Amino acid sequence: MTTMSTSSTVSSPPAGLLSQVVGNRRFLAAAGFLMFAIAGWYVLVWWLGFALDKKPVPWPAGVEVDKEFVMTSFPEMFPVIPPRYALLSSSRWNEHAIPEKAAIMYMAEDTRLVLGVGRSTDGPRRPDRASNWYLSRKYGDLRMLDPQHAGRLACPYWQLDVVYYTGEVDTVAHVPGRCMVAAGGKPLGNKVLTWRNLPENALGWTDIEVVRSLFHTTDPQGRQSTLVQYYTFSINGESEEDWKKVRVNLSWNIRQKYVYFGKIQFAPMIPLAGNGPEDIQAADEAAERFFRDAAVEILSTFPSARAVAELNRNSASK
Repeated sequence: MTTMSTSSTVSSPPAGLLSQVVGNRRFLAAAGFLMFAIAGWYVLVWWLGFALDKKPVPWPAGVEVDKEFVMTSFPEMFPVIPPRYALLSSSRWNEHAIPEKAAIMYMAEDTRLVLGVGRSTDGPRRPDRASNWYLSRKYGDLRMLDPQHAGRLACPYWQLDVVYYTGEVDTVAHVPGRCMVAAGGKPLGNKVLTWRNLPENALGWTDIEVVRSLFHTTDPQGRQSTLVQYYTFSINGESEEDWKKVRVNLSWNIRQKYVYFGKIQFAPMIPLAGNGPEDIQAADEAAERFFRDAAVEILSTFPSARAVAELNRNSASK
């Protein structure tokens, strides 16, 4: 009988399996390092008091906002004696008054949402005075009621737009340089104007810088005109005219947890007579006159720098 001898052999693992094991080890090491780095970052953020998530700043008591996020407590006339401007629906205009719905404007919901007001976060915040809101009203120079001035005043009618944003990072997209161009306007340049010695106001501002933007427009009938817009901002209670700096402050000031900015924009309702230096100077003088009268009421709708600093100080101490 023939005996067959057998020998047992141990086979080596396939090369593909070895590469998977090595690869998995490398992946696990990288994942572990990443998790450690993330944990270290959050510890660093906590230790340094950085605020990556933003919280809303409540608007001052006395400011009222309705369910459509329109600020409704703004006055018909400004606290100047005698009053020089009045809402165009005011009884001060007698038979010249326009309907209230034409003087106090409400945006369509889709337009309002594009503006960033009335989003899902705003509804729950409104009862706590911490939602976004807007104001859009038309005012007129009461001197137009005097036959001696009617037809002779530069820029007697103004549209005032104020928007309050809080608790979120925002791109600060809605400025005339973008919106007017999107509507077909051709930009003719910007200039920063400095207005000094403001009336005493809730934010303690004494001087302000305002951007003036000029545009050339052509209507469907081919009529050409020059339009002008003025705007500036309050960023956490401080004056700022540069929208880029507002954006940076909202996005990169990681030591501030509570943030807001308010945009103040106003424009003559009638195109300028021309775009010569004398026309622009007359518009600038009328704009300064209008803003000086309205400043006390406008700035009282925004939280002060002291109020915001206190919120952030209390948050950091917790």
